[in-house]
Amino acid sequence: MLRAIGVSLLLLLSAIQPATADDDEQRLKEVQAEIKKLQSWLNEARSEYDDLNKKLQTSDKEIAALVKQIDDTRARLREEQTRLKKLRSEQAQLRQLRTRHQQLLTDQVRIARQMGDEAAIQFWLAQDDPSKNQRLVRYFGYFNRARVEHLHTTITELVRLDNLEILIAGQEKKLRETDERLSSENKRLASTRQQQKTLLSKLSTQMSSESERLKKRQADRKRLEELLNEVETLISNSPRRNDERPFKDMRGKLERPLSGPILAAFGNRNNGNKSRWEGWKIGTKEGTTVHSIHHGRVVFSDWLRGFGLLIIIDHGQGYLSLYAHNQTLQRDVGSWVNGGDTIATAGQSGGQDKPALYFEIRHNGKPQDPAVWLKRR
Repeated sequence: MLRAIGVSLLLLLSAIQPATADDDEQRLKEVQAEIKKLQSWLNEARSEYDDLNKKLQTSDKEIAALVKQIDDTRARLREEQTRLKKLRSEQAQLRQLRTRHQQLLTDQVRIARQMGDEAAIQFWLAQDDPSKNQRLVRYFGYFNRARVEHLHTTITELVRLDNLEILIAGQEKKLRETDERLSSENKRLASTRQQQKTLLSKLSTQMSSESERLKKRQADRKRLEELLNEVETLISNSPRRNDERPFKDMRGKLERPLSGPILAAFGNRNNGNKSRWEGWKIGTKEGTTVHSIHHGRVVFSDWLRGFGLLIIIDHGQGYLSLYAHNQTLQRDVGSWVNGGDTIATAGQSGGQDKPALYFEIRHNGKPQDPAVWLKRR
């Protein structure tokens, strides 16, 4: 996966200061020390676990795509309903106009009949006055043409609106059927993902020793470290925009990526084992919008094992923010974002048992306590 994103990351405009050699060496020693404490995975269990994770990744991405399709379909449905409502209002007004025109035409016909004999007498009396005769002829011509024109206009508009209503009603039905189909597909995929999570849970029970759980956690963490190292290497020499306050000046001033209880805080032990949380796990509802904490550029937007749908933002000067286990990703690699912009929707991708956002802040590769950077509540 790291090779796949490498080409995209080369195009980014960002600047992250690389960690010092001493820091890298110390971190490598820490990782090596952790690895020495762990037993190797059972080959058969690892193969099955990897296969299930691949299926879970596919399901996560398919569900994310379906959620976006459903949102788009519902938006189109609302637009068509609004359009149909407007057309029906116009049609009602035009029908009222038609009624008035019909009444007017009825009155005109009645008056014309009443005046018929008198008009004929005036016409013959005007034989000696050609100018008056011509005026009468023009008057009757204008009168009849206007009457016919009003009638044709009314009929034409009614036919047009009737046809449009039929067309839009058909489109509305089509969109409704599409919405139902997508919802059904979403439920099917969610059910499939739940079945996979059940199998993952069974495997987790089989490999329930502390060292094995820690190894899985460390393997996931190692993948994230490799990803971050790749990001830092590829964008360290790129220029960036300087139209926002530097991240280092925002200590204690940043808004949370979303509201919710802190299920796991920075430094807490992870499920009682030796590893500790390097960020926050924030409880939330599925589909809740996730916001960028500060101006920056998206350097990763994809699925990563152990973290599900993950988005990483480079804020410059070595600062990164990470948002994991999302339901959907709303920004692509290379996108500029401002503080407060929507970048994802929260979920439980990556094999989580309930919706939650995993959030980290890093500086030169080192995890930072979010409590130091975010506003107090």
